Amino acid sequence: MKFTKMHGCGNDFIVVDGPFAPDTARTRALCDRRTGIGADGVLVIGTPSGRRWPLVIHNADGSLADACGNGSRCVARYLLDREGGDRLELDTASGLLGAWRDAEGIAIDLAAPELGAAVRVDGREARSVRVGNPNVMIFVDDPAREDLEVLASAATALVGPANVGAVTSRGPGELSLRVHERGVGETLACGTGSCAAVAAAIARGDVTSDTVRVRLPGGTLVVRPRGARYELAGPAEYVFTGEA
Repeated sequence: MKFTKMHGCGNDFIVVDGPFAPDTARTRALCDRRTGIGADGVLVIGTPSGRRWPLVIHNADGSLADACGNGSRCVARYLLDREGGDRLELDTASGLLGAWRDAEGIAIDLAAPELGAAVRVDGREARSVRVGNPNVMIFVDDPAREDLEVLASAATALVGPANVGAVTSRGPGELSLRVHERGVGETLACGTGSCAAVAAAIARGDVTSDTVRVRLPGGTLVVRPRGARYELAGPAEYVFTGEA
């Protein structure tokens, strides 16, 4: 299996051209950071139709994901660099995503997050949000000071498996965020989680800008709410290539 290792703000992936259908054990072995390549997931690119490529997203624990913002952006760069052009589409389990080269790096557009119930997690105000995948955003004073494992356990006990974020507003166009991803654990960045955080912060009245910078441990992603669609932009970088 030939692969390319990539990352978006430290959210890292093994990118593979199909056909390739790893089982749970194989995915876990590949993503293991001590004995494997090491990654937050495996992204398998299918046979294109025109400039539309199928994309299957495997979490590090071997489960399948419906959506992955940073992974999709990495695959978009990989394909744009190889195939040329400035735009393409990715066909994921959560729907079609447009992708393009952007002033911020590589951008995708996806359906606007769907706001769910307001809940309380460990005494904190929180909101469930679906961005192709389930998320729970918990409003805190300082994400860096939170025990994210404890918050994730409390949140998933209430709503079931989900990405869980600890988020705080830094102004009308800036958020700080940490995310514990379903099937992965804490990651340095999360694209769909960033979109969920922006949607929850808008609903709460914390965010009013049409361009929001989301500060994560691995770097900054840009989210642009555009009505029925959201744009997610940021860096998508190569790490190395190899065979496994």
